[in-house]
Amino acid sequence: MTTTTITTDLTPIAPSLTPAQVAGIRDALEAALSPGTRRVYASSWRQWAAWCEAGGHQALPAHAAVIAAWVVERAGAGTALATVTKDVAAIRAHHDAAGVDDPTVSRDLRQVLRGLRRQHGVTPRRQAHPLVTTDLRRVLDGIDRTTLRGKRDAAILLLGYAAALRRSELADLRVGDLRSTRDGLVVTVRRSKSDQEGAGAVVGVARGSDPASDPVLAVRQWITAADLVSDDHLCQRIARGANRVMGRPMAGQSIATVLQERAAAVGLGDLGVSGHSLRAGHATQAAEAGVDASRIARTTRHARLETLAAYVRPAEALRDTTSRDLGL
Repeated sequence: MTTTTITTDLTPIAPSLTPAQVAGIRDALEAALSPGTRRVYASSWRQWAAWCEAGGHQALPAHAAVIAAWVVERAGAGTALATVTKDVAAIRAHHDAAGVDDPTVSRDLRQVLRGLRRQHGVTPRRQAHPLVTTDLRRVLDGIDRTTLRGKRDAAILLLGYAAALRRSELADLRVGDLRSTRDGLVVTVRRSKSDQEGAGAVVGVARGSDPASDPVLAVRQWITAADLVSDDHLCQRIARGANRVMGRPMAGQSIATVLQERAAAVGLGDLGVSGHSLRAGHATQAAEAGVDASRIARTTRHARLETLAAYVRPAEALRDTTSRDLGL
């Protein structure tokens, strides 16, 4: 099977470079794509290479017509066009890394992709169920906050919801990234999915009017109970069967699991809750409250308003509908 990795061999280009210089440049090249993108591209490349081997085609360098045949076959089998587009991007990245001509720039291939969009439509991917405030209160009511684990989980859920954080952003937060003010918390998000270069962003979290759902109070109670200091990760693993933190951060998937298990415990497990549900719930609740989309985007840090529209438009449709004027 033809395989390759997204790397660049610099030694033949500049043989006078020292191993340390080559290693430094290679590290920078590796950092050009996020680990998540690398995993996705690697998966796409494995599927492409396997298909080529089975059909007797050359995966690298590839012919544009062969790529076109592959994407048509995948779309015909029901693969989402967003996935097909991602697969083409993976092929492009591998060709670029290998220093060979990029077949994906072919006009005919671009036309094939355009035709597939017209044939199959651009079906939106299944959205995470948005946990709005009433849902979140129900989940919180099921948490025993006299325990260390309960304090942690309540803090995670409330901060994630109030600051519209992704699970990866929660996992990366350190205690020092939270600054207390008279009115609440200022959260520094140092890196995110939409900020791969680490420019950073700040998000304000207001104090809640109800102690049971006040994110600022929940975070403070967790930090105090866990005896965390500035350099510690905020989301800590807790030793099983013990009332102490392990000194190790939670992974993003572990945070998603906490949310799913807590939701299932109060009968919300059939709603399709995921790690994105807190962020989606924030956007949905704010939209239903009539908050302007541009203001929501400043908190959620959506780079594209059309992405945010998936949450805003349903609320606007209900506010603007003339069906309530029909006298039904």
